Amino acid sequence: MFSTKKIRTYLAYTLLATVFLFATTVNAATLNFDPEFSNVAIDESFIVSIDLDSGAEQVAGTDIYIDYDKDLLSLQSVTGGDFFPLVNNIPTAGRLYISGVVANQGEFKTGLGTVATVTFKSLIAGSGTLEFDCDITKTDTSKIVKNDFAASNIIDCSQLKTHTVTSSVDGTATVTPTTAAGGSGGTGGTGGTLPESGAIEEMITYSAIGGGLLLFGFAIRMMLRVS
Repeated sequence: MFSTKKIRTYLAYTLLATVFLFATTVNAATLNFDPEFSNVAIDESFIVSIDLDSGAEQVAGTDIYIDYDKDLLSLQSVTGGDFFPLVNNIPTAGRLYISGVVANQGEFKTGLGTVATVTFKSLIAGSGTLEFDCDITKTDTSKIVKNDFAASNIIDCSQLKTHTVTSSVDGTATVTPTTAAGGSGGTGGTGGTLPESGAIEEMITYSAIGGGLLLFGFAIRMMLRVS
């Protein structure tokens, strides 16, 4: 039979492991398009920034694969941003590869910054998306490389969003948000309003942090009682 002391010790270490798991999930690195939407006229050019958020990690480089509709858009140029000192790109029809790395071994970057800015031109009227190709089971996929000996890929594919492009004759057409099922909704029949993008993700993140801290405090208390 396990003694009460051993059970308490086991529970304390389990709670600590849970806290570290929360921290790893919350601080995963991501890529973002800025802005999230573009409304342009036919033959008009527009610029999208490709940003990297390292979370709480140190990163040494990134591989970025972006897919787009080559019939709707034409790639015009790619300019390196200020996050990585070395930025290269390889464009192909409907697909763009961008790489960013630190200049020297042992160097790293943290926080949020722009890897590159990309200029597209609208070719025809229509709507499409820029999408990060991210599948950790593939070799040619978007990655964010951690500054460690294993060059770990720490990208969180589930957090990646798209950039929506709407092209029209005069550039006034916009993307119409889809309301919740059940009609117009809202007071007075003016239509439902979608929540601000990222609000749910932020709520989950802060809840995870609060829960992790609570578990950490409980684990420390248990350990002190055991000792």
